[in-house]
Amino acid sequence: MRFKVYMINDLGNSHKETVIANNECKAKRNVQLFNPSSKVLEAKWVYK
Repeated sequence: MRFKVYMINDLGNSHKETVIANNECKAKRNVQLFNPSSKVLEAKWVYK
């Protein structure tokens, strides 16, 4: 499944990433590993 994860960093810049994961919790965890200073706002399931 694909999830679009929206994040905001310490400077106030927002960005989004598309992640392939089995569920929403794992998608958020994967994004946090590569962007430890960013805060996850939301994750939405997307269809291609």
